[in-house]
Amino acid sequence: MNIQYHFKHVTDVAKADIKEYADKRFENLEKFISSYQEDNKLLHVDVEFHDKKSEFEIKSNLTLGGHHLHHVEMCHNYMEGVDKSEANLIRQAKKHVDHLRDNVRGDQKHVEEVVDAGRDMNYDNI
Repeated sequence: MNIQYHFKHVTDVAKADIKEYADKRFENLEKFISSYQEDNKLLHVDVEFHDKKSEFEIKSNLTLGGHHLHHVEMCHNYMEGVDKSEANLIRQAKKHVDHLRDNVRGDQKHVEEVVDAGRDMNYDNI
């Protein structure tokens, strides 16, 4: 999975810490989307620090073959924000993969029903 970071109002030391922590955490997400090709998995993480509130805003956008999963988190601690973003993206990815599997199974059942209906037809029935 390709991960791109964008930082705003974050110190260089904090950038390195956030990148290292997020790379480690988002490895768990990779397990749930392993069925997608490497080219079709892009995670874009925007991290902004708000001085007035002393909060980190973490926006996570995961693109899976044209489908977009999105999450925004506001936290005082960047670790907590990354953890919540990761958990939410995993939940969304599971739901998306299950939805795709259900649609494929539904399409296969429909094809089997059409084929079975066609077997009963012959020239005598027409």
